[in-house]
Amino acid sequence: MMRQLPVRLSPVTDELLSSWIIRHAAFYAVPPLAMLRHCLPEASSLRTTDLLLSDDQESRLASMFAIEPAIVHRMTFANVAQSSHRLIATRPIQVCTNCRKGHTEPTPILRSQLLGWYITCPLCGNQLSDVDGRKLPSPFRQYRGAALRDEKLLDDEAKCGIGS
Repeated sequence: MMRQLPVRLSPVTDELLSSWIIRHAAFYAVPPLAMLRHCLPEASSLRTTDLLLSDDQESRLASMFAIEPAIVHRMTFANVAQSSHRLIATRPIQVCTNCRKGHTEPTPILRSQLLGWYITCPLCGNQLSDVDGRKLPSPFRQYRGAALRDEKLLDDEAKCGIGS
């Protein structure tokens, strides 16, 4: 059995598992893939751990990082239907300028930054911006209420398979 890491960084709310592993790798001054393979020797990529993680792998990561398996599970996209994985970006496409403040390098990547159907931050409710932090003017401002309902419908469908 592998030993727990001596120092564990707390995950940020809604942080992506690969982001959390990358932050640990930076702390220990090792490449992110080396950190991942230290925990899961069979792992092929950080992206795979975000999308497809077995219960055994969740448990091993949880043990290594001294955290509950349920927390590891919440940092993945395991609750997003396989058919919706194609809608998950490979790198952040949006950011919440409110929630990004105060983070040190490397900046945590939130799961919601990869989900293009979000128009608002699930943590604070602010409008998301492009990755450069610019809020783009929208010609559809009068449809905001409908867009927020649609955001929830898409999220429910992707995560739970709940259709309208």
